[in-house]
Formats: sequence, structure tokens, C-alpha cells
Amino acid sequence: MTATTSAGATDRYRTMLGELGKSWMLFFVFGVLSILLGLAAIFLTGATIVTVAIFFAAQLFVSGVFGLIRAFSDDLDTGGRVLTAIIGILGVIVGFALLREPFQSIVVMAFVIGIYWVAHGIMEIFGAFSVQQGRVWGIVLGIISVLAGGVILLYPISSLVILSVVVGTWLVILGVIEVVGAWRLRNVSRRIGA
Repeated sequence: MTATTSAGATDRYRTMLGELGKSWMLFFVFGVLSILLGLAAIFLTGATIVTVAIFFAAQLFVSGVFGLIRAFSDDLDTGGRVLTAIIGILGVIVGFALLREPFQSIVVMAFVIGIYWVAHGIMEIFGAFSVQQGRVWGIVLGIISVLAGGVILLYPISSLVILSVVVGTWLVILGVIEVVGAWRLRNVSRRIGA
């Protein structure tokens, strides 16, 4: 009985690997794209930051438009409609203004990231006091987040450059892992097929 169960599990495992192996090219392409994006973020830092800032501004604009549309939907009460409409109008105005001036988008994006990290760090520190397990680790992570957010708020442009290089390096490492994994998956799939 155990041998039959073990053989069935092995067959399912082989079938799963065989099916996954058919998609090795998808993993390979994803890895190559990650490497290329990472290299662009490292070596074309200015262009990367401006591109991300433009996407940030466009996202604000689009979310503002959707906020305005949602303000006139039936599922909100009057107070919710007014608040959603105000947030939508602000999103459209700020998004449009930032799309016209990409450099301002960069500074605004840096401040948003900095404020978010500071707020997240403060919440992490306070949250750590409510748990017994991992309290020290939570406090340390919170302090790091507050310090990182503070640095970004003090030096927004240079912080984004460093952040771009760090993210680019991470993407290159991730891409290499994906490419190696894709080749291994391809080889395993071929062995199972044989």
C-alpha cells in the first residue's frame, strides 16, 4: 500500500514538473527582462527615475478619474460621495500638474515614499509593543524604516538615485536566478520526457 502511494506521488510529481517544464521559456524571458530592467535602473538612473515619476503621476491622474466616477455610483452615501469626489478631484489636478512637470513628480514621489516609510516605521514600533514574540525585531525594523524615510525626506533626489541602484541590483540578481532556474527546469523536463 505504501509503495503504491509513493509511486503515485512520484508520478504526480513528474507530471507536474513536466508540465511546468513546458513553460521554461516564460521563466527565461522573465529573467532576461528583469536583468535588462535592472541594468537600466543601475546605469540609466536619471531616465529610470523620470519614467517611474511619470508613471506615478499618471497613476494619480487615473485613480482621480476613477474616484470621480465612483463618487457618482449608487453604493455610497452623501458623505462618502463628497469625500470620494474631493479625493478624485485632487488626484486629477495633482496628477495632471505632475505630468506637466516630471521633475516635480520626482520630488513629490520621493516625499511620498519618505512619509510612507516614516509612518510605517512608527506603526511598526508601536505594533511591536503589543506582541511578545519578535518584539525586538519589530522595533529594529521600525527604527530602520523611520531612519530610511527621514533620509529620503532630507535628501530626496540623491536618495532616489541610491534607491534606483539598489532596486536595479535586486532585479539583476532576481533575473539571474530566474534564468538559471529556467535552464534547470528545461533540463529536468527533458529528462522526464526521455
